[in-house]
Order: sequence, then structure tokens, then C-alpha cells
Amino acid sequence: MGFNPVLVCDLDYAIRNLPDLSKEVGFGLKPANLALVKPNICGFYHPSMDLLVSVFDFLLKGCESVFVGESWSGIHNPPKQFEKLGINRVLERFEGRVRAIDLSEDGHILVNVPRPHVLDEIEFPKMVFNAGVLVNVPKVGTHPSTRLTCALKNLFGLLPEKRKSKVYHPLGVDKVVADIAQVVKPDLNIADAEDKVIFSVDALGVDVVACRFLDLDPLEVEHLNLVSEDRGEKLEDFIERMEVVEV
Repeated sequence: MGFNPVLVCDLDYAIRNLPDLSKEVGFGLKPANLALVKPNICGFYHPSMDLLVSVFDFLLKGCESVFVGESWSGIHNPPKQFEKLGINRVLERFEGRVRAIDLSEDGHILVNVPRPHVLDEIEFPKMVFNAGVLVNVPKVGTHPSTRLTCALKNLFGLLPEKRKSKVYHPLGVDKVVADIAQVVKPDLNIADAEDKVIFSVDALGVDVVACRFLDLDPLEVEHLNLVSEDRGEKLEDFIERMEVVEV
């Protein structure tokens, strides 16, 4: 079985060379009506604004419009965060081609989970499946519930439910994240790891590499194990065959 590489480079280099680096990990930008970018906006950590702008510039070369989307968390709501973090101001330069969207207020659809751990079906914003391209832009960090928050955990922020801690935390966030990963597969993942950036078309690969920056053992992160096992492979074997390229 082939494996697309996970690429690690300096933040400044990533910003300057994002199209080429994305191509190197196996992502080809095809024409689409719209793209959805999911940064971690309402969580504990936020990706570089310059990195986000580079993502927008890249996607507009093939997409008619780009949406940057986030849903409510227990500590933040998207409209306030878009303003506080300066995203609204940055989007003005794109003259309407890049817009911010509160995914908790978007129309919703129910999607069945093939091999559920805790959720037989999950409610998602329609935008997630209407978008021709989904780019996941997390910030690497630790998390009290899941130990790691990166590409896979960032997808938890797609859920439109505003009371996530009340609804999903009792079920086990790692299991919920694994269920989400069965039905949402970003086309490209670009993780901000402070002065480094991790690229891959595989969210699991990004997260395994992200553990290195936090001195975490990926084998001790439950949702990484669950996601790998849901693919029919032990995480140890997945890690063994990974190709990591440092630029």
C-alpha cells in the first residue's frame, strides 16, 4: 500500500511555498465552486494568520470562493473570535471571495457512521459536504481530555452543537473524534507547530508527527489508536511505514 509523505518545514518557508509543498504531499488543487478552511479558532490554540492567508491565496487559484468556518465551543463563539483574532479585517482584502461562516448556524445534515464507537450518526453543517475542497488548519497543542489536539481533534470543531462539553464529553471525546474521522476526510491538513508546519493529506499522519513537538507518545493517545484501528491497522504498523520528509 502506498503512503503519501508527511512533510515538516519552517513556518516562513511554508508560507512562501505552500502550493509546492501541498503538491509534494499528494494534494492537487482542482477547480471547485467553493472550499472550506477549518482552522482552530474557538479552541485553546490558533494557527498563524499569515499561514491562513497563504492558504486562502492558494485555494483561490482553483476555487471560486473560500469559506473559513468554525463552530461554537465551550469557551468561544465564532463571530467574536473572527473579530478578536483579526480574521474579519484580513478577509477585507479578498473583496468577498473569502468569507467567514459560523458553522453552528449553517444548515445541518445527519451522516451515518459506518463502524460507530459511540455515535451511530453525526450532525454536521451542510457546508462540510457541499465544499469541493476541505482544508484542515489546526494548531498543535495539548488537551486535557485527549492529550493531543491537532488535525483529528480539530475536526471535532465541525460539529454544530453549541454545548459540546455537555453532549459529547460524557461519551468520551477520543471516541467521538474517531467516529468523525470515519466520515470526514480533509483533502489537505496543514498544522501550525509554532515555528514549524506539518503538511499531509492524512490527518492521522500529521497527528503522529505532531506528538514529537509535544514530547507525547502517539501510542498513548487514544483517538490515534482508534482511527488507525478503524482503518484495519494497528497504530504501531502505521507509524512504521510512515514517510516523514523534513525540508
